[in-house]
Amino acid sequence: MTKWLPDVSATSDPIYLAIAKAIVADVTAGQLRPGDHLPPQRELARDLNVSIGTVTRGYIEASRRGVIRGSSGRGTVVRDPTAERPDSRLRHGGGTEVVDLGTNLPIHGEDPDLAQAFARLSRQRGVTRLLHYQASHENPRHLGAGAVWVRESGLEVDPDAVVITAGAQHALMVILASYAEPGDLVFADELTCPALFEVAELLRLRVQGIETDEVGMKPDALRRACRHRTGRALYCMPTVHNPTSAILTADRRRGLAEVAREYDLLVLEDEVHRHLAPDAGPPISEILPERGFFITGLSKAVAPGLRVAYVAAPPFAREKLKDAVVASLVLISPLTLEIATMWVEDGSARDTADRKRAEAEARQTIAREVLGDHSYRSYPTAYNILLDLPEEWKAGEFANEARRRCVAVAPASSFTVPGCQPPEAVRISLGGAESRVQLREGLEVIAKILADGRPCRCTRM
Repeated sequence: MTKWLPDVSATSDPIYLAIAKAIVADVTAGQLRPGDHLPPQRELARDLNVSIGTVTRGYIEASRRGVIRGSSGRGTVVRDPTAERPDSRLRHGGGTEVVDLGTNLPIHGEDPDLAQAFARLSRQRGVTRLLHYQASHENPRHLGAGAVWVRESGLEVDPDAVVITAGAQHALMVILASYAEPGDLVFADELTCPALFEVAELLRLRVQGIETDEVGMKPDALRRACRHRTGRALYCMPTVHNPTSAILTADRRRGLAEVAREYDLLVLEDEVHRHLAPDAGPPISEILPERGFFITGLSKAVAPGLRVAYVAAPPFAREKLKDAVVASLVLISPLTLEIATMWVEDGSARDTADRKRAEAEARQTIAREVLGDHSYRSYPTAYNILLDLPEEWKAGEFANEARRRCVAVAPASSFTVPGCQPPEAVRISLGGAESRVQLREGLEVIAKILADGRPCRCTRM
């Protein structure tokens, strides 16, 4: 827990706003680093001699400004200001362009031709129907395309098993909102996709990290956790995990399925990166069809702006998930669904995924050339690498130094389950750069930082 106490005595702002501004200022100055825990609200209220409600409002305002995240029971953590940002090119002070290697972007230079899709739509009869209300789960073409994409992602399903959601994060939300209660426990890898934290915070769920190695989650570690605490669900990314790029072996998948069956866990199997390693092991949902929710979609394989994902759900859950989609969104955009369906039907989605996999492989080659012998974890066709830092570096400091040199990377704390120790590592997204040239430039900056070593932080007395 960070011992942090702002000076709010000499300000004309409301105290809650002064607290929020102090957090932002100290994050900007590097006094508070990504992954640092702020004091509990009650403790800070006592130290400042203000009400706990005032501190709560201050933390909420700082969270709104994007510098912290947290919830009851997990503490309040300083966020990485560059990680998981939706824009592909950030701006540094003074307007200098920043190479964004911090966001998990699917190489937009290989996106499909949207103008051609609109031209094709414009020739259809009754195209204005796509602007009308309609049930997302009743169009047989859309469901059929979803089944095709799930099958191409490795799981054999019929269209009636498919539930369409507005992206994989929305899929997580509707599944957990439907089958978990506030306070329920979700097991996940020690390092995992930050989307899970956002959903868990919204639904007031707890997340417990499970020990992993270079292959991924250990079934025996999950079993030990289940013996001590009752869990509701297991969230995992078996294929090209974010951020480690690990791929679970077939034996690991069967082992996790066995533990999930033994301890009555629902399995949320996030396979949005499956197109990067299509020959990976069998889906856990194939081994465990009665409890597995297989999630795949088009955001990482085709284009994130579509916001279309497909859940192959067990029979008991399908209608309830459809109701949850309606309750949360009313409907998935018919226009984007139609474009997604067209691209799946005519092969454009698969062609795009193949091109992006090939480009990712080329970018991995550049990373090996530039980073040389520096240790990192990845996969030959992954979008990301997880760079292990020399002992002299803390991940948050390294990310700040890279940002100072106009390159954005994401410290491992952004992906670490609360209560677990983050490694001193940073995730580098190879897909965020707009070209191979820009990627090489950004990686050369990172290599230079590694070569230069940690700057001296000494101050004169």
